[in-house]
Amino acid sequence: MSNVVPIRRTPKVAEPEKVSAMVVAGSGGASTTTTTFGLATALRLGTGKDITAVDSTSDGGNLLSRTRFRAVDPARSIDSLSARMAETTSGMVVVGSSHHGHSADPMMVDLLLGGRASARVHDVGTALRSPRLAPLIQSGAALVVVAPARAEPLSRMREAMNWLKSTFGPDTLGETIVVVSHQMPTSPVELAPIRAALAPQIAGFVEVPFDPVLARPGVIDHRRLSTATIDAWTDALDVLGTLSPQSDARRDGKAGELA
Repeated sequence: MSNVVPIRRTPKVAEPEKVSAMVVAGSGGASTTTTTFGLATALRLGTGKDITAVDSTSDGGNLLSRTRFRAVDPARSIDSLSARMAETTSGMVVVGSSHHGHSADPMMVDLLLGGRASARVHDVGTALRSPRLAPLIQSGAALVVVAPARAEPLSRMREAMNWLKSTFGPDTLGETIVVVSHQMPTSPVELAPIRAALAPQIAGFVEVPFDPVLARPGVIDHRRLSTATIDAWTDALDVLGTLSPQSDARRDGKAGELA
């Protein structure tokens, strides 16, 4: 197929190389992997900057196997991570999970990549409550909470957001983006009331339309994705660009519950 793709609009992110974000979910199968890939890909296509997607799940996810296209350019390789680095079809770098149960410290990986002026998008999966992720949250990494457009996962997303608020303070949700992915051609739930309820509390609410390419097994090729899919991820990046680190507020905020 052709390697020529349309020029994408630049996401409204003032300093793309400083982006650090965590993609989390309240339940499995919520599209954290494809959302991580999508945000990193849209940022890469729109800015041409160095972008890295990182598997920061506790038990080792499939980010690398879903997105690996070719070996990483040696000039972009990092010795301590090289065995699990690759490039995707867009040319952004992906870092897979550690093996043998020895997961790398997400905060250290984030600092290492940041020192190389690479944006970082971490796939956390359902490991939000893992103590090893707390430093990354406290550092001010943007939070992207995802769920498929189905009733039970949306309910579990609410539980995850309540936990974030009670653990890191009431200001945390104001720095959180909610991304709802449509995994079926038609939605079984009405999202308008959910959007209306969350809008006053969160930074942004974005829907990713159904894209059959994301539903297929195998390596994701960004050139096969619909324009609407990449545009939705770019919309989420626009919201991310309005956020600023609030680590002190996260550490010192008092507990609370979603209404």
